[in-house]
Amino acid sequence: MSAPVDPKVCPLCGGDNACAMAQAGSPDTPVPCWCTSTAIGAEVLARIPADAVGKACVCRACATAGSAGTTAQPTVDAGGRPAVRLRRGDDEVLVAHLGAQVLSWRRAGEELLWQASHATFAPGKPVRGGVPLVFPWFGDHPDGDHPDGGHPAHGFARNLDWQPAADQPRDGVALQVEHTGDPGWPHAVGMRLEVLLDPELHLIWTVHNRGAAPIRFEQALHTYFAVGDVHEASVHGLEHVPCSEHAAAPEAAWDRGAPLRFRAETDRIFQGVPDTITLRAPALRKELVLATTNARSAIVWNPWPAKTARLAQMAPDDWRTFVCIESANVREHAVVLPVGASHTMQLRLAARPLA
Repeated sequence: MSAPVDPKVCPLCGGDNACAMAQAGSPDTPVPCWCTSTAIGAEVLARIPADAVGKACVCRACATAGSAGTTAQPTVDAGGRPAVRLRRGDDEVLVAHLGAQVLSWRRAGEELLWQASHATFAPGKPVRGGVPLVFPWFGDHPDGDHPDGGHPAHGFARNLDWQPAADQPRDGVALQVEHTGDPGWPHAVGMRLEVLLDPELHLIWTVHNRGAAPIRFEQALHTYFAVGDVHEASVHGLEHVPCSEHAAAPEAAWDRGAPLRFRAETDRIFQGVPDTITLRAPALRKELVLATTNARSAIVWNPWPAKTARLAQMAPDDWRTFVCIESANVREHAVVLPVGASHTMQLRLAARPLA
């Protein structure tokens, strides 16, 4: 059963809607609200849950975000590295050139992604948080480390300098990079990542085989989500989906037909996943909806305290406030790409108040 609609809360972002009529609390004595002098677009109205129509007003930030287009401006990240800032009303996304990594996604001033407490913005190194790219292998390279550093964990895409594409999409930015091959992975590929704010966050990742032979690769959008309290968080949509657990100290047993909850270190790889997965974060009164195209795998991860202590950029309690859900193609669902062919994986993220 759904929770009662709170007229003082925006049905789109869950924040205070500053609705004077709701604050007055009496339909017989209406007080003029900010929205009475504003035309709220059909795009915004269509996103209001049916049970909230006529009961709760959207906030100014959500109304503005839906009525204005997205702008993209060159900037720098916290380390002074080149980046692009997307803005749509009061919503904002920051994308680093290094690794084409989404570093931040803020809706009406609230951060929806997560970043480690001691995040570093060093040249050539990814930040722990946001959405790092995994390519062309997931985890450690099968051959182990390489003397020249050509076998970094999760591949090299996150260490490359991506550049703005000549043709830019509406409502976002496109970054691209060419890899001509090296000892770590001797194949030529071109990659393009489009990051759109429309007003949901949409990532479109295309890989082109530029070489003379078919290639096989793994890929993942390694998304870190802020959840407030991991003990309250849950993942829905992966019930009964085949999975393998790779945590060093996992939960002893769990109900595979129930939503996934976090009670110990978790590192589960799911295969043959549905196109939609939902992450609920009651501590933040939010749920995140992940809708994918051409992503057959999903990895759900939280390191718990013991592993957190061994991870760079992490404070001891960082594990408490995030969950990773990676939209991916790994292991048996790795992509095999013929010569001259391309593969596109897409992820659309939507945030809404938790019912």
